[in-house]
Amino acid sequence: MHFEVPSLPHSVKEFAAHYVMIVVSILTALGLEATVEHFHHKHAAEAAEKAAEAELRGNLADLREDDARNLQRLAPLKKLSDELVKDFDDGLPLAQIKQKMADRVKAGIDFGVFYPTLQHEAWDVAVANQSASYMPPETLRRLSAAYASQRDVNQASLTVFVNVPAYLDALTDARVGAADPREFLRSIRQAQMTVQGAHNKFLELERHLEEALPDEANARSAAASAEAASNPASTPGSGA
Repeated sequence: MHFEVPSLPHSVKEFAAHYVMIVVSILTALGLEATVEHFHHKHAAEAAEKAAEAELRGNLADLREDDARNLQRLAPLKKLSDELVKDFDDGLPLAQIKQKMADRVKAGIDFGVFYPTLQHEAWDVAVANQSASYMPPETLRRLSAAYASQRDVNQASLTVFVNVPAYLDALTDARVGAADPREFLRSIRQAQMTVQGAHNKFLELERHLEEALPDEANARSAAASAEAASNPASTPGSGA
């Protein structure tokens, strides 16, 4: 068996050359590793951003759909509430008011808040695998703000204005002509305010989701500009 003893440098200059070669090799390897890791992180961040935006876009579509359905329920509640207030103001006999209540209840009064299932799995994955931390600061800010806004809108916060058991009791009593008209009016007003409050929260959340989605934000800005152009403000000094 043959062993070859490595030759030692014969001078300081030769030692320095070997040393520099080793250092350069190590730095090159570290640089390549850092470059590969950087591109990996960038790819992970881009994939997480696309997944989160697609998820938010789906949530936005569901939110708009449910908000439109809520508005369909809001109009009859407001109409009934306004009619009852007018009846009281006009001094209509309670018997006639009770009859009107019974007729409306038998015809059907829709109450309830449509609430979308706001998905957040894509963002949870991005946080769990740390790909969110590789996103540009502005991207991270707009996406995290959107998901935080989603958490603020929940079913419990949407029904805070209404006493559901009391509302159902009022409808039952009105159907058989045993309801107190003023108590019934309060229940209808609570239902109206609940649906109206949900609509207001949905509008606010819709704005936050649009701000998190560049294409939606641009579309809203374009629509606002078009509306402003179609309704120009009168300039000072203009006359007929």
